[in-house]
Amino acid sequence: MSDIRKTTSTYENNCRELIKVVDDFISQTAEINDRITENFINGILPILDTMLIFEENGTGDQTVSTLVSHNEHWTETSLTGLNILLNLLAHPNVLFCGPASVRIHSLLHSRPLNGREEAAYLLSNVNKIFSSIAQNEDCEHFTYLLPLMKTIIDKSYEILQMNVQIPNVPLHKATSTALDDFRRYCSSSDSQEWQMFIQRHIEPLAEHYRSMSIRPFHMNMKIWWNNCHEMMMIGIHKRNRQIGEEKLKFQ
Repeated sequence: MSDIRKTTSTYENNCRELIKVVDDFISQTAEINDRITENFINGILPILDTMLIFEENGTGDQTVSTLVSHNEHWTETSLTGLNILLNLLAHPNVLFCGPASVRIHSLLHSRPLNGREEAAYLLSNVNKIFSSIAQNEDCEHFTYLLPLMKTIIDKSYEILQMNVQIPNVPLHKATSTALDDFRRYCSSSDSQEWQMFIQRHIEPLAEHYRSMSIRPFHMNMKIWWNNCHEMMMIGIHKRNRQIGEEKLKFQ
């Protein structure tokens, strides 16, 4: 893997473009679970790892946090890579959820959250997954989701004003039972406090982040696909014309 990281910039650019195509491929469909397979996982995760997106330390003199903070390409690649992992995190197959959770953890520890909107976007996505399985006591996903939720809450506790809105949220307390307490907190009568916090404070910020960062990217991808289709049709037209002209020469 280290040898691959030292290859040409052309290889890196191709990886960035592939990550964007993959994100678009799994994000623009309602049948996402049908598109994510074991072969898909085995193909995309090594590419994400190769691009150093989800490691705290890079090879050489620079760290990933430096690359993410100061290089526009890495910022875009990190965002699209994160979206891929969030989709894997929501997959019903726990074997896909686990690797995604580990890499999101690494990304969260490699750089600070970029403001309230990004923090809300992450919390919103993980909370939706958490809520969808909250009633399943035996769900293995909790093993990965609860520690990830704790990390997000710890890193965004003050910037999202949780210390004011929900100061008693269990995951921010340094106790051995914090994870189990949070499950009970969300499923008990106190869950209304958490849900109101999500609806009133988190979702508006998360929606703003989607409108400013996620949707423009997908719009650009739509334009890219349209341009690819147009170029393909032009190529087909030229080829058919050349075939017609060659036929006329033999008549």
